[in-house]
Amino acid sequence: MATFPPPPWGWLWLLVPAATMISLLLCWRFGAWGVIAPVTFQIATVAATGPFTPWVWWIPVGALSGAWMGLREEGGGPGAGQRAWMLLPVLLMATALPWTLGYAELVEQGLRGLAESARHRSDLLRDFGYAGERLAAFERDAEASDAMARKALPNALPTLLFLWMALLVSAGRGIAARIGAWTRWPDLSRRPFRDFRLPDGALWLMMTGIALLLASPGGWAPSAWTLLLVPAIGFCLQGVAVVESLMLARGVPPAIIALTVLFVVLMALPVFVLASASVGVSDIWLDYRRLEAQPDGETS
Repeated sequence: MATFPPPPWGWLWLLVPAATMISLLLCWRFGAWGVIAPVTFQIATVAATGPFTPWVWWIPVGALSGAWMGLREEGGGPGAGQRAWMLLPVLLMATALPWTLGYAELVEQGLRGLAESARHRSDLLRDFGYAGERLAAFERDAEASDAMARKALPNALPTLLFLWMALLVSAGRGIAARIGAWTRWPDLSRRPFRDFRLPDGALWLMMTGIALLLASPGGWAPSAWTLLLVPAIGFCLQGVAVVESLMLARGVPPAIIALTVLFVVLMALPVFVLASASVGVSDIWLDYRRLEAQPDGETS
């Protein structure tokens, strides 16, 4: 049975959060001296597996993001958008991944995993009693979805890996916060989601991805889609944060906001994504939340 991610990549479930946690705590405690941690992880992984095994590079890259977070904890700590920007090393690694020697093999592993899951899905439907035309209709729809996934996987895989690594880095930060609480350290900074705002540099990354897609240089499509999709996801979150902030300012209960967002996601996901990303991008110039805080007489 094909497995995805392949067996060596499965170790990242443990190693990336651990490296992030160690680097964050060391930089939080010792300042710039803690950067020795990601450097040490880099040397150790290259010495253990060689420089041409792409999965191990995510360990020092995750550690570098953790070190960045630790260095910014003093003085109130970073905001939610700034913490997202600290995943920039992970994004750059995801952008460079299609140029590594093992990328083609990783894509093949993913395609085999899709084929294996399709076979298991058919067996599962038969076990549930689907047969005849009903089973054939489900299989036709599934085959169309699988064909689209197989076509998109080579370009979408770096973005999927970035989202996975972002989850693991966040888990490492959560572990660091728990250890800090056990050792009676100050709490890690927390910011409400309604204040989420990406630095303006994220727009330049997205524009670079668009430019690469329009220029269509050979072999750059996976990297271009990564530079486009990852900032777009960030601006989508920023748009949701803007809407949440404005609704909270008007006294709408948080539960109603959550139910409204969930309803729109379920009923009109493509429209929701485009609209929220547009609001997030326009927030760079309009700064809705700052305007909302102004007195009425000072707002044009």
